[in-house]
Amino acid sequence: MKKMMVLFSLVFLFLPSICYGENTGEFSSESSFDASSDLTSRYARKQILNGKTTNSKRKKEEVYLEFPFDNSPYMSFAQFVLNGPTNCYSGFIETIFYRDKIKIKDMYYEKDPVKTNKIGIYSTDLCFTSEEGVIYHYKNVPYQVRSDKPTIYFSEINFNKEKKTISGEVKMPLSINTYQIELFYTDNEDYHYQEALVDKNGRFTIDLNREAVEGKMYLRASDGLGNYADACDITKEGVTNYPIPPEALKVIKESYEVKNKNKNDLSGMVMIIFIRIIGVVVIILTLLRIRVLLKRRKKNKR
Repeated sequence: MKKMMVLFSLVFLFLPSICYGENTGEFSSESSFDASSDLTSRYARKQILNGKTTNSKRKKEEVYLEFPFDNSPYMSFAQFVLNGPTNCYSGFIETIFYRDKIKIKDMYYEKDPVKTNKIGIYSTDLCFTSEEGVIYHYKNVPYQVRSDKPTIYFSEINFNKEKKTISGEVKMPLSINTYQIELFYTDNEDYHYQEALVDKNGRFTIDLNREAVEGKMYLRASDGLGNYADACDITKEGVTNYPIPPEALKVIKESYEVKNKNKNDLSGMVMIIFIRIIGVVVIILTLLRIRVLLKRRKKNKR
């Protein structure tokens, strides 16, 4: 009797996982990359390039370099375009020379070649030979895959010269990173800029810290992971609205619908499991009650 109760309870409790097995995949990462090389959710911060953070070990005649992500924010060694060529070393050679002062003669991917079918931050392992003939193995080399076209759009810009503010709205796809707005000033051929963050509704406000002149400013937007907007020139005071392609609005809307669907599915599954647990408790109590009644009946017959 006890074994049957335990077996029945386990089947009843884990039945939702069996029934909803097909949906659990929706909560996993969409990336087709190896999880070990996907840095998108962990490192999305800019850092000044230098080689001080590179770990270096020498084994026999070869040198092993490693970029220590656990102790340092991300800075991509190279940038690649979505769906672009994956067998090139664009950016790696220049950045390694800049960081570590190594002149590279030839290079190849030792592990996890660059893949560009999804935007984000990833890492690869490189092997290269310097012009002096020293062989280097560079581990955890970060690179970014950015969109091959704008995915963020300015829909409204309000330049208030009297209040010294620039505010507005951007339409943007769902991102795990905070969207950043950059305001650039052109001042006697020098560039100056300010930064602001976009709220969850796509709104932003920048309090100007210098004289703002129409035609001498422009805005840029990005999320640090590969989504970006084309530069938006500020050419007049007041509110300016910008048209957005309908197909772009559709993609943006769908990105949020997928999130809401996953959230609803997860909530529904949790609720079903909770109800099942309550059901298991009720069944166990019922079976225990039946067991007591059967014992009493046997005792009365005696």
